[in-house]
Amino acid sequence: MDHRERSFRYLFWRKLCISLTAIGLIYILFIRPVQSFVVREFILPAFDSFITPESEIVSSPGVDEFFLSSLSDSFPRVKIEVPFNGYFWLAMSMIWPTKNKQFGRVVWNYNLVLFAIIPLSALGIIHGFTWLAPVVNVHEKVYKALFLILGILAVRKTDELLKN
Repeated sequence: MDHRERSFRYLFWRKLCISLTAIGLIYILFIRPVQSFVVREFILPAFDSFITPESEIVSSPGVDEFFLSSLSDSFPRVKIEVPFNGYFWLAMSMIWPTKNKQFGRVVWNYNLVLFAIIPLSALGIIHGFTWLAPVVNVHEKVYKALFLILGILAVRKTDELLKN
């Protein structure tokens, strides 16, 4: 391995660290507060308007999400998050320095699809389709794991290309 190959690898890892740090700070300082405000002031009141007074479903705010719970424990508590949350930004901060357009497209497109999946599943639960609650809880964990796996795979693939 000559000095030139080593420097490309070093530059990649430096770019990755800068990306993780910069996007992390941008998310914490700007994006998350905006998401929290939007959830608290617009999204939660909109979903609360679908919950009838005689319903056993209760909504409660979180930081940048809200929760749907059952007073009679007919379904597990469900966390409803907005798309383009912290897991998206973490995955993208790993994918951008790798310039892996395929993985980036998967993460972007899946988040765009979440704009339909999340409200429909929340409204389904509110309207009595409580069997959706465990499905939503599993989906939340699976898509976050998928994003992290794609980010790590992109970094690994780029590091292996620069190593050889």
